[in-house]
Amino acid sequence: HYFIQSNLRMKLLQQFSPRSVLITGANRGLGLEFVKYFVNLNKVFHESNQTNQTKVIACSRNMSSDLEHLLEDVHHIDLDVTNQTQVKEAALTVSKIVKNDGLNLLINNAAVMRHGKGIAGCSVDEMRESLEINLIGAHSMIHSFHPLLKQAAESHSDLPISFARAGICNLSAELGSIKGTNKNYLYTAYKVSKAGLNMVTKCTAVDLIKDNIICISVHPGWAKTALGGPSAPLSTHDSVCDMMEIMNSCTKKHNGQFLRKGMNSILY
Repeated sequence: HYFIQSNLRMKLLQQFSPRSVLITGANRGLGLEFVKYFVNLNKVFHESNQTNQTKVIACSRNMSSDLEHLLEDVHHIDLDVTNQTQVKEAALTVSKIVKNDGLNLLINNAAVMRHGKGIAGCSVDEMRESLEINLIGAHSMIHSFHPLLKQAAESHSDLPISFARAGICNLSAELGSIKGTNKNYLYTAYKVSKAGLNMVTKCTAVDLIKDNIICISVHPGWAKTALGGPSAPLSTHDSVCDMMEIMNSCTKKHNGQFLRKGMNSILY
């Protein structure tokens, strides 16, 4: 069973079951693992005769065979986060799926990592692409889905400010920490884009708390993905479980923070 190796985590995470979740970059890597997580969580609730069911909305530019196998249990939307027209159309589609409940959870996962070395080795095109996908794409999603997140916060006004009510989780990276950038000159465009994403997180957190929406950045750890490579020590399953534990533990006081496993804060 998907959760057989983490019964304790399962017990904790049953407290946090959003009515709906949207995941970008859902055709592979961590995005796909998030989809699998919620699909299997729904199965656990169904087997336990519980009514908690999450509407899983998987967004990606391309379809993969792994995601295709899950289509009976998810809503899929073709979406390039750099295409503003597609983002706006996706918001309309999602509004029909979630109806009056709104969208509880937005996971901005879509990202690209190029391997330019230093400023001299990072082309302008590489920098532009990284900013458009990793930074502007996330902002575009937040901007267009804000009304649905606000709707979710209002329709779950009995809940405290938390991811169970309405939240945005931006997948950042420790490499995006300006404070931590001292010696490593690799992945310049990626680091710049993630540092910018962290500022988007902070600005969003400050602005949208009035709507009872929480927003954080998370460091997923070094996981075995196309970006992380096969030498990474962390499985995608463990990485997603760690991030779900973070979201499960977040309260209003964590709004705007940059967090890693164990609720440890990373300096921006």
